Amino acid sequence: MTSNNKGHLSEQRTHTSSSIDQKRSRGKYEKVKIDPSNCETTGSYTEPLKSMADIDNVLIDLDERKVSCAYTLIKRLMDIFISLAVISLTWPIMIYISGFIKKNSPGPVIFKQIRIKKNRRKYWSNSLTDRYYLDPKSNEFLKDRRKYQNQSLVTGKNHRKSNQGDVYFFCPKDKKMKKDRRKTNLPGSLFVFNKFRTMYVDARERLPELYTYEYNEEEIKQLRFKKNNDPRIPAWARWLRKSSLDELPNLFNVLIGDMSIVGPRPEIPEMAKYYSDEQKKKFNVKPGITGLAQINGRGNLLFYETLECDLEYVNKQSLLLDLKIIARTIKETVKQNGAY
Repeated sequence: MTSNNKGHLSEQRTHTSSSIDQKRSRGKYEKVKIDPSNCETTGSYTEPLKSMADIDNVLIDLDERKVSCAYTLIKRLMDIFISLAVISLTWPIMIYISGFIKKNSPGPVIFKQIRIKKNRRKYWSNSLTDRYYLDPKSNEFLKDRRKYQNQSLVTGKNHRKSNQGDVYFFCPKDKKMKKDRRKTNLPGSLFVFNKFRTMYVDARERLPELYTYEYNEEEIKQLRFKKNNDPRIPAWARWLRKSSLDELPNLFNVLIGDMSIVGPRPEIPEMAKYYSDEQKKKFNVKPGITGLAQINGRGNLLFYETLECDLEYVNKQSLLLDLKIIARTIKETVKQNGAY
């Protein structure tokens, strides 16, 4: 770092976090100076972030629906108890299904897929997660204005080809810039999802157009993943899907904490780019084996209809609602509604 830059940074250090409170009290939010000593690296921020008023509004919005620690604890204990109970009762069935799949189809018994689970960042909001990079010439944090909708799998160090380096975001709680340590630009963490394989091993080759995950506005509105007479599903596997027994390995995901018994179904990373900021609230809770979408149409629902059910659950989640969904799930599983 040059001596001029060092002098520039020493001058910037006079602007401490108290200046933010002073600007807030005077009602001036247009320009906010961030003390470089409060950042995880040297530098200053001279381009305005979101206004402090906007940040307050977002935090208020996030606090509108507070999930109590008691509910979280009880739900986790319920997840462990139910998953252990069902696994202990159904392990002979799982062994039989494993042998049945192995006998009827070459390939692995368990289907593994990367899915998105709960977002671990405390403040999830588009206005709080604008990305910034440290300009090496000016030692200032500058907003990266590139569009990220179609870059769901871009790693942090490659967000900006013209300036490959670390990516930062502004934390309103600590009032400082923090390094984005996430491996991918996704609304949640990744995990390995398990279920019994009920498709041909070469399913992708049979319907390759389904795996491009490229849809225009009209196509995404009419999108429905499940379909009758799917050529990827052999006849011997249809009863497994109809009875939902293929989902039994999900219980091991619940047991290790990646999923819950009740919650939105986990999404694949390729579909994250079609979520709006509001719809990304789905990732504020753990994904589940069953949820409101599964008892209100399941595979008959369109993509956005499923999302509406998921968001309704996020906004209304409670222990009583979880118990109602579990009871309704048993009924719907017996009736095989929406199971393909």
